[in-house]
Amino acid sequence: MLGLDRATFRKLTSSRMFEGVRLKSSLCEIFHENTKLTPLSGRTAGALSAAFLRSKAAHRLTEAPYKQYSLMDREDLPTIDPQGEFEEILVGRRSRRLFTGESATREELAKLLYLTYGRTAPGGLFRPVASGGGLYPLELYITVINVEGLEPGLYHYNIEDHCLDAVQRGKPDFEELNELLWLQDIEDPEQATMIVYVTAILQRSTLKYGDRGYRLVLFEAGEAVQNLSLVGHSMGLGSLPLGGFMDNPLSEYLRIDGVDEVPLVPLVFGRTPFQPSAKAPTSDPEPGE
Repeated sequence: MLGLDRATFRKLTSSRMFEGVRLKSSLCEIFHENTKLTPLSGRTAGALSAAFLRSKAAHRLTEAPYKQYSLMDREDLPTIDPQGEFEEILVGRRSRRLFTGESATREELAKLLYLTYGRTAPGGLFRPVASGGGLYPLELYITVINVEGLEPGLYHYNIEDHCLDAVQRGKPDFEELNELLWLQDIEDPEQATMIVYVTAILQRSTLKYGDRGYRLVLFEAGEAVQNLSLVGHSMGLGSLPLGGFMDNPLSEYLRIDGVDEVPLVPLVFGRTPFQPSAKAPTSDPEPGE
């Protein structure tokens, strides 16, 4: 059928507070469940990815990864030479897989969270991202690995008070993290400074917008990921967003239910040997990401 475990099936078909979305009417919840990675589907996805990389299709997409209207009239645009810090940060951002092991500072972590999703208007609800209906469905969690003045552990970003809620203190277990996240592309994950997780409480959007709200949640998550990566890059913290993670075990690790609140994107951050400049936008090891 849908490949749901019994607990999830009961939750999706049970009554919801405020008569929220149900299994029969919520395509977004069905879609989300069916796109979760499990150990079995993860192996299948890995095999498909490996087969794709060996295929002719991968070569064709690498050669022309964009659309062109070759028979249309064209209007030339001026050549752009990035000027100023902001433009250099934009064009210099790359996914990073090599970290030096140097720590981040508590202030850098605060800036990363605040400039991504903090309340930027005193007494107001406004954040640094656009949000459908101003509903702000996202939440941020952080696995602190090496941040000066902060005990390692799992934290939640408390937006109301701009502080960290300690979910679980203690040095991260990288054997556990390697089972939750696909960290194999990172040379040495233990040299990272932190992992930031973007989650979403879906009903914040779907109660108003129905299934369309799911798209709005994903739009907003993309904005948050871009903010995280650009702010991090501006401070010399490289990042790598991860599309590969085991949904239900990661939800358990974050202490969320995986149905009403779901993980969307983890990002690994670390100090890199690359400087935040557009003059030498080198990537490691795959250019263009």
